[in-house]
Amino acid sequence: MTPSAQLTLLRQRTIWQTVCAAAAQHPDRDALVATDDAGQVQRIRYKALQDRIRALSAALVHIGVARGDRVVLWMTNTIEWVVCSFAAQRIGAVVVPVNTFLKPPEVAYILEQSGAQHLILLDRFRKLDLPAMLAEICPEFAAQRAPGGLRSVRLPALRNVVLYGRSGLRHAGAYGLSELEALGRGPAGSSALELADRAADGTRGSELGMIKYTSGSTGFPKGAMLEQGGIVANGVLHSRRIGIRDGDVFFSMMPFFHGGGSIWGMMTMLASAGTLVFTEAFNATLAVELIEREGATILFGVLGKEVAESAVQQGRTLSRVRIADNSTAAARRALPNASFCFRPFGLTETYGPAAVTAPDDPAEQQDSCGRLLEGNELRVVDPVTGRDVQAGEAGEAWVRGNVFRGYWNNDEQTRRALDADGWLHTEDLVRVDAAGYIRYAGRIKLMLKVGGENVSVEEVESVVGSHAAVSACAVVGVQDARKGEAVRAYVALRPAQTLAAGELRRWLEPRLARFKQPRDIVLVETLPRLANGKLDRLRLAEWGRQEVNP
Repeated sequence: MTPSAQLTLLRQRTIWQTVCAAAAQHPDRDALVATDDAGQVQRIRYKALQDRIRALSAALVHIGVARGDRVVLWMTNTIEWVVCSFAAQRIGAVVVPVNTFLKPPEVAYILEQSGAQHLILLDRFRKLDLPAMLAEICPEFAAQRAPGGLRSVRLPALRNVVLYGRSGLRHAGAYGLSELEALGRGPAGSSALELADRAADGTRGSELGMIKYTSGSTGFPKGAMLEQGGIVANGVLHSRRIGIRDGDVFFSMMPFFHGGGSIWGMMTMLASAGTLVFTEAFNATLAVELIEREGATILFGVLGKEVAESAVQQGRTLSRVRIADNSTAAARRALPNASFCFRPFGLTETYGPAAVTAPDDPAEQQDSCGRLLEGNELRVVDPVTGRDVQAGEAGEAWVRGNVFRGYWNNDEQTRRALDADGWLHTEDLVRVDAAGYIRYAGRIKLMLKVGGENVSVEEVESVVGSHAAVSACAVVGVQDARKGEAVRAYVALRPAQTLAAGELRRWLEPRLARFKQPRDIVLVETLPRLANGKLDRLRLAEWGRQEVNP
């Protein structure tokens, strides 16, 4: 079978079919091992996971969730996140994950732009009170006295709110998640279960499975439309490439709202019927304990080096781990049997990795991004002339194969990203050698990568610039030892205005997610501009390579 035919076949599979295959193969194997912020562990086996998904899908049908409906998940990493996501996709609904670091105005944008009809949210996490944040966005929710039938001026499509009341919190205007699951298992839900089963039978791999909002080069986030079959295909292909074995235990702290959590982690587990061990939030000390106790064989995450350092400090050796980043002395000491670390090239629009390294790649290629996954194609194009470059030369990566459908309700940006021949113009610069190995060379788009999260330069500039005292703002990325890249904002004030950096920082706290917040705020008299009045991005990049004061 050709790689293209193989990809086509895999893209026909649904999430639910993949769950059922894993449950049939290993019904009593742990599918998920979840540890909450307090260190409490929950685990669920494949057969039990399958049963919970089926029951909740019936309850979702009961409250009016239908094929194509957008279901927003505003939750931290929990087993319930997985159950809700898979239950919605089972009946052909579309999951819209929300980053729990976002502030109310940012969440409101996603709810509005997606036209979401249903919202499932956690009650509280640390200092976050999500129902209170929702009431700030949608005052009608606060006044709602019965679940269902919500009518909001700002969110006219939103009808149902489901509350995962982990702390026992209830809201008169929201369905309780646990009560819905019970309904789906009981006699009262039998007719809905029949309808849900019928919907599952009619769901295809070509169904839209997720809308993942990702910041790019055009200001506010865009909703990348990902099909169920594309998600499954990527999970299968990247698992094969990195050498996943039967019985592997995959440890990750990547959030599920991020592709690293819900595709890399979750689909690696599901495609191979393995076990995913995860935490609710980053906690290096807890991670070491879980990796050791659960016998993790794979360690994945942008902060894996901190986990290795924590293991050394605790005097622990994680000897079962065979796939992990072992590039530091601490990692080699804590992970003595980790002989391979996969490195990908990809983006949300390619379902995560479009290419990735393999254990049998030549030693000199282990620091590359590997070769394309089966069925994908790549062109490396001069971004100015549009002509293909020679092997080894840097150019923009154009990818075709397992790529997204387009941006939700945004035809202009879809046409900008996808051409008539199906090529995705990534706006990422790469070099490819004669053997097909890809090396990342940089970005041509106005986007930063902060701790694994995409941050739009223009979005941050727009928010900072909306302060009454600010005349103009320019944002650059600067090196950061922990997150790889951090945000620096150069700010010019209006005449006769005074504003301290600390005061501006406090003003930004409720308006920008924490990962988008500038690490450095530098007040300047003027910003560098070109003859046409636009910001001189090249000069700004030079400022970013200097000390804080330009």
